[in-house]
Amino acid sequence: MRFYVPEWEDRVDAHYDFEHDEHSSPHTSERVQQYIWDIFDYESTPIDGVLISREQVEDSRTKFERLIDHGVHHEASGLNIPDWLPTISDCGAWGYKQLPFPPYDNDGMLEFYEQLGVTVGVTIDHLVLGTGHQERLYLDKRAMPEGFSTDDLPEDLTEDLDLMIDEWPDTWPDYVAESEPSIYEAGDPDPFDLSIFEGSADRVLADLRDDPRAVYREDDTDFRYQLTLKNAREMRDLYEENGYSFRLMVAIQGWDPGSYANAARKVLGMGYDYLGIGGVAGSNVEDVRKTTTELGTVIKDYERGFDTRVDTHVFGFAKTDAFETIGRTGMTSFDSASMLRAAWTGGENYHLDSERRYDAIRVRYPSNGDDLEDAVEKALRGQEVLHGLRAFDENRSIADALDEWLSSAEIALDSFESYLYDNRFDDRFDASRLRDIEQSLREDFDLAGELKASFSDMLRSRVHKLLREDDPEEPLLFEEYARLLKTASGVFEEFESMQAEIARRERTTADVGTFKQVWALVKSYAEWMGDEDHLQAYEKTLRNEPWRECGCPICSELGIEVAIFRGNNRNRRRGFHNTRKFYDEFEEELPKILVATEASASLSGVETIESYLRNSEPELWKAVHDLPVAEIGVVTANGVHEWWEQPPSTVSLAPSKLGQQIGAHCVRYQDLFIYSTDRPLFEEVRHAVETQDCTVHEYSDANELRTAVLDRLGYEAEYLPSRLVQSGLAEFSQ
Repeated sequence: MRFYVPEWEDRVDAHYDFEHDEHSSPHTSERVQQYIWDIFDYESTPIDGVLISREQVEDSRTKFERLIDHGVHHEASGLNIPDWLPTISDCGAWGYKQLPFPPYDNDGMLEFYEQLGVTVGVTIDHLVLGTGHQERLYLDKRAMPEGFSTDDLPEDLTEDLDLMIDEWPDTWPDYVAESEPSIYEAGDPDPFDLSIFEGSADRVLADLRDDPRAVYREDDTDFRYQLTLKNAREMRDLYEENGYSFRLMVAIQGWDPGSYANAARKVLGMGYDYLGIGGVAGSNVEDVRKTTTELGTVIKDYERGFDTRVDTHVFGFAKTDAFETIGRTGMTSFDSASMLRAAWTGGENYHLDSERRYDAIRVRYPSNGDDLEDAVEKALRGQEVLHGLRAFDENRSIADALDEWLSSAEIALDSFESYLYDNRFDDRFDASRLRDIEQSLREDFDLAGELKASFSDMLRSRVHKLLREDDPEEPLLFEEYARLLKTASGVFEEFESMQAEIARRERTTADVGTFKQVWALVKSYAEWMGDEDHLQAYEKTLRNEPWRECGCPICSELGIEVAIFRGNNRNRRRGFHNTRKFYDEFEEELPKILVATEASASLSGVETIESYLRNSEPELWKAVHDLPVAEIGVVTANGVHEWWEQPPSTVSLAPSKLGQQIGAHCVRYQDLFIYSTDRPLFEEVRHAVETQDCTVHEYSDANELRTAVLDRLGYEAEYLPSRLVQSGLAEFSQ
C-alpha cells in the first residue's frame, strides 16, 4: 500500500531565519528550497510517491519548461524527486472541471508523461459532476461583456440547468472537432450581446446551439463518463503502439457505486492493470466505502477469474478512519494533501495523531492595508510574543528574553539613522531592483534583520525605495529617511511592553519559563489582535506542549516554532510534520508488507515479473496474487522487482549484494514474507533485513504464507471485500 502526496509547490526555505522572520536571500533563485522528501531521510520520508498534475504544472511556464527539459528526478527540474520515490502524473481534471472538454489530447498527454520521466501516467478523464442525469450549459468567460452577472440570465435558464462559465483555451484538441465543430476553430471570441439571453430558456438554448462561445448538453454526466472511457481505449492503443517507458493507469469516473463498477469492468476488458478512481475528493467516508467496496468486488472477480493482479489508486482521498476500507477492499495506493493543508486552513492544525490535535498560536504579520504606525506596532507586539514563546520553550526567563529583545531593537533603530546618513550614496545601493538593494543592506548593516523583524518589513521596504531614488547628484532630503525612523521611534516609545509584568511574576514565583508567565503574554497579545476566540485552544497547546512529544526532524529542530501559525516557512513545515504523523497511523493500520521470492536465472528471459511468477512459481502466484495491502514481486541482487515490472537484463543472486539491496529496500517496510521451497534465506540477507527493523517471515508453503499475511493485517483467512457478486467473466470482455 502506497501513499502519494500531490506536488503543489509545497516547499520551504532551507535556511530561513526564524528569529528575524527573514528568507535566506531576497532572491528566490538563490534560496535552497526543500520539499518534504528533502527534509526527511530515506527511512522516515512520510510518503511513498508524488502525484504531479499537468494542470498545476502549467500554472508556471518556467516550471513547465524545466520539467519538460529535465524530467522530475533531475536537480535542474527544481523538484529533484529522489529516484526511489515513484511518481504518478495526471491531467488534473479538477482544474478544468468547468470546461466543456479536457484541454489536452491523448497523444500530447502520453508524450508529456514520457518527457517528465514519471513512473505512472494517467489517462485523460473528465470529472463527473453531480449524480445521474445533468443538464449543463458552458459559456466562454472571454466572451462575457464587462459587468456581466449571472443575474443577467433568464431565471428559468439558471434554475433548470447547471451553468459553467470559465475561460476557454485558445485552441482545443483535435477530437473536439468531432463533438463540437462550432467551437473548434472559434479563436478569440466576440463579446456576447446580452440580448441573446432574453426570453425563455428554450429560445436561449436554441440560439446558442451552434454558437462558438457556448456548449449545451442535455445529459452532461453521461457525456463526461463516456468521454473518459473513450480516452481510456484510445490511450491504451497509443500506449501499446509506441512503447512508452512509464506504466499507464486508467482513470475512471462515476456518480454512484454501480457506475464506477461498470466503468471498471470496461477498462479491465481493455487490458488495464492499474485503475485510478477519480471524482471522490471531498466525498464522505461512507460514500467512498460503498464505491471502493463495489469496485473491490469487481476487481477481485477479475483477478481470480484471470489469474492476474490489478492495482487501484484512489485520487484525492485519505482519512484515518477509512484505512480499514481502503485496505480491505483491495486498493493499493491513494493520495491526498489534506493533512498538509490542514496546517494553515483552520483550527486544530498541529497533529500528533487523529485524536490529539492542537491549535498553532497565531502571531500575525502587519497587513498591506496598515499605515506605518500600525505596521510597526503589530511588528513589535508580534516579536514580543515570539521571543516570549521561545524563552518558554527553552525553560528560561521570559523577562530576560524580552529585555534582551527590547535592547536589540532599540540599538537597531538608533544605529540605523547614522548608518543611512553615512552610507546612502554607496555604490552598493546604486541598483534598479529593490531586491538587490535589500540584499546589499542586509549584507552591510548587521542589524538589518532585527530592524525588519521589530519595526516591520514596511519600514525597511520604504527605506529601500528611498535608497533607490537617492542620487548624490540630485540627493533626497535626509529628512525623508528621518521621518520614517521618527515614526518607528515614536511607536516604540509608546509601546507598552509586558516585560515588567513578566519580571514581577517571575520574582513572585521564584521560577521562570512557566505556563502562567507565558500565558499572560499570549493572552494579552491575542486580545489585542482580536483573537480571543482562540484562547481556549491556545491554553491547551501551551499546557500540553505537544512538540516535545514528537521526534520528527521538524519538531526536534524547531521546537515551539512549529506550533506557531505564521507564514509559509512555519506553516508548511507544520504540514510536513502533520503528514509524518498521518503516515505513522497509516503504517500502524496498513503495515508495509513485501511478499517476494528469490528469482532464478530464467527471470531475464520473461516479458514481465508477473509471467515469471505465474509460470515459475505457480503455487505462490495462485496463493498471493489477489492479496490486499501487500506488495508482491521477486528479489535479485539488482533489487526488488514488482509484479508488473519488466525483469532486469541480467540476474545475480550473490548473497552479499542480495542482502545489501533487499536490506536497503526493506528500511521502509515492517514485514518481509519470503517464499522458497529449496533452501532457507541466506543468513546475510536475513541479517541485512532485520537490522532495518523489518521482520522476516520464511515459508515453503504458499498457502501458509497467504494466511500469515492476512493474519498480520487482521483479515479473515478467506479474504473478500464485504460484498461479492459473481458477475461472470464475460462482462470483462472488450
